[in-house]
Amino acid sequence: MAVRASRPRLVLVTDPAFGDDVIERCVLAVGAVLPAGGLCVQLRDRSRLKVSLRVFAGRLRLATRVVGARLIVNGDPRIARDVGADGVHLGRGAGGVRDARSILRDAWVSTAAHSDDDVRRASDEGADAVLVSPVFATRPPSASAQAKQARGLDALRSARSLARPAMAVYALGGVTAENARACVEAGADGVAVLRALLATADPARAARAVDDAMSRRW
Repeated sequence: MAVRASRPRLVLVTDPAFGDDVIERCVLAVGAVLPAGGLCVQLRDRSRLKVSLRVFAGRLRLATRVVGARLIVNGDPRIARDVGADGVHLGRGAGGVRDARSILRDAWVSTAAHSDDDVRRASDEGADAVLVSPVFATRPPSASAQAKQARGLDALRSARSLARPAMAVYALGGVTAENARACVEAGADGVAVLRALLATADPARAARAVDDAMSRRW
């Protein structure tokens, strides 16, 4: 897998609300301005039929190869394997790290971390990364949904202290160029974003701003 040698600093988590074309254009624009291997695209779409998800995953696989980015598929190592993705992200109920790697050999496996116990479990199971969330306040996905309470930078400091040295820690939830530097100073190896890139008219500029903020620490 061409991009496994480097650890991405910026994870773009997709949101089906923006549409396939917008997501693909965002991937190409962002990947074009970041160093090869610096971007990871995490395909997340819980409502999509598997047949359609596999088709879109294949489309994103082509786009990520063009810009030298990593592709991760949420929750389904079989689809990840079928489209030649680099790994899988496991949320609650999505199985364990070993199970994922038994399907997708040498997979980069990240897991959701909503608590310190999640970080400990991921570290014990040998995950490559955890996405700690929500670090900052985020907009609810719908008017009827309840906003999750922000965990703050202390959640990153705690995750870094609990994680194996080789396991990456990413900050997710309300991350912007204005607070990305604080995340890495608190121990994050990178950040994961949605709206910060997908909801802007110039995702390349937004990505550069986030990457520049993190670069002050590197």
